[in-house]
Amino acid sequence: MGWLTVTVAHRALAKAVLALLAGMVLFAQPAKATEEFAPGSICHTAGPASLDHVVVEREAARWICEDDNYDWKKPRELVRIDLRDRSAGELNPRFAELDRHEFEHLAVIVKGVDGSSATRNYTFRETSLGLSSLRSIIPLPELQEQASSVVFVIDGSKWPESFANAELVENASMPPLAGYAHLLAALICGLLLAPMLFDFGYFRALREPFPLFHALFCLMAFVQTAAVSGLIPLLTPIDFDTELLITYFSVDIMIAATMLFASNFIEPEYLTRRCRLILLGIAAGALINGSLTTFKPHLFGTWIDHFYFGNYMILLAAYFHVLGSGWRQGSRMAPYLVLGFAPFAGIMLIQFTTIFIATDAYGFDETWPQNLALLFEVVATALAVADRFISIKRERDQAVSEARSLEVLSERDELTGLFNRRALTSRYADLVTEGFHAMALLDIDHFKEINDLHGHPVGDEVLKCMADALTAGDDEDAQVFRIGGEEFLLLLRGNDARQRAEARRRALTARTFAMMEGLERPVTASMGFLDFAAVSAEPSVDFGTLYTRADQLLYAAKCAGRNRTVEDRLELFIPAEDTDEAIAAA
Repeated sequence: MGWLTVTVAHRALAKAVLALLAGMVLFAQPAKATEEFAPGSICHTAGPASLDHVVVEREAARWICEDDNYDWKKPRELVRIDLRDRSAGELNPRFAELDRHEFEHLAVIVKGVDGSSATRNYTFRETSLGLSSLRSIIPLPELQEQASSVVFVIDGSKWPESFANAELVENASMPPLAGYAHLLAALICGLLLAPMLFDFGYFRALREPFPLFHALFCLMAFVQTAAVSGLIPLLTPIDFDTELLITYFSVDIMIAATMLFASNFIEPEYLTRRCRLILLGIAAGALINGSLTTFKPHLFGTWIDHFYFGNYMILLAAYFHVLGSGWRQGSRMAPYLVLGFAPFAGIMLIQFTTIFIATDAYGFDETWPQNLALLFEVVATALAVADRFISIKRERDQAVSEARSLEVLSERDELTGLFNRRALTSRYADLVTEGFHAMALLDIDHFKEINDLHGHPVGDEVLKCMADALTAGDDEDAQVFRIGGEEFLLLLRGNDARQRAEARRRALTARTFAMMEGLERPVTASMGFLDFAAVSAEPSVDFGTLYTRADQLLYAAKCAGRNRTVEDRLELFIPAEDTDEAIAAA
């Protein structure tokens, strides 16, 4: 019995010793330094500015590989992209293409499967532009061995997730400097600016505001295209914050200019005052919307895009409602503006949809669709402005033609068709300049008796006969005017002016005899003829002076028995003292 007790005790002690030895052996084994990163994984971590990627990479527990929550408040972010899922024959990536966001410093480390590594450091200004100003291209350090991972060490960035979403490629989509996309963008920018030259010409011709608003729209479309296509950061040394300000706010100014253009461009008969106020309200709303989201983004936090595009959906719906109403009423200009603005509005609708509805469906880069949409809108609106200019010019030409016709009618005597006193006043100076230096003033003899005996209709026929007699022969060297009543005036040029005037005076009798019946006696006329060629250049000898002298000659003809001509020739008058001085000088 004692032997059995000792044996049991020995066995228990032996088990305890074996368990202790097993534990010692187990704990004596080296601890596992790190858990393996999964092939193809994308992991990130954050910490102070002194955070060492080499140390952290040994501690897998500090990395987050299945969560997109980034700590934006930490000064340093590390992003690791595992490359071990790539095929054996696939070449190492040479570039990283990612969304463009500003940072203070970037270190890129490429590690090989054999433990080798290569590192390059960058500032934000040292990165290259991608296909648009929204994308950056970063050359990766070259490694001879097959790469196993790429590590980005980012300091001072608010968007570290852009590195986690980076595309690692062998060939960059753009060369380090300007590429074909920039050349195409420059061509589009030139096309956007071209209509401005015509706008200034239209404004000078029409003196209406809509060409200036169209020019402002074209300018903002140019700025927006140059900004989003990377031309502004490529060609100017502006900082990133200013670049973003130009990129964002130029869209809002452009939309406001579009509304101001539409409110002044659509024909007044198809756009009510209420509709114009709506368009002006949309312009103000666009500026307010852009100002708040551009200059006060902290007010909205992560809801900034929801606020921005949500407001624009309301504003654009109001725009198409107003323009659609004008189109339905028959506006010729409204279709240009509706169809021209539709592609750009469609792009904003897609952005609105991706933000509010299909947030995880796909990423939408609007840069080049927007560039082409703006080009389409500029072309459409430029055609509209040209069409409107032609329409307005046609209307004004017609109005000028009608005004000239009325002016011509106002210068014509209604009964005889001759020029009247108003036409004589406006044309006299030009006729004298053209050499008309003889004036004949004619009056029908006993015209009042003709009216009293035969009636005014007969008197009117006599006046018409007088007009026909004075205009006979289509003489370009004679201009005939009816001054009033039975008084007519002739301006003549040529050496035989007096003979031609006399022949016309005598022709009245023959014409009334041939054309009219029932007159008791022949119809005659008296004439005062004045040749003023010698004094035509004298500024003191005006029409009033000459007319008064011709009237005196006509009165003399009447007093001498009528049916005759009394003539005079004006000579240059030289004062006696001037004559004496001239003789003394000779």
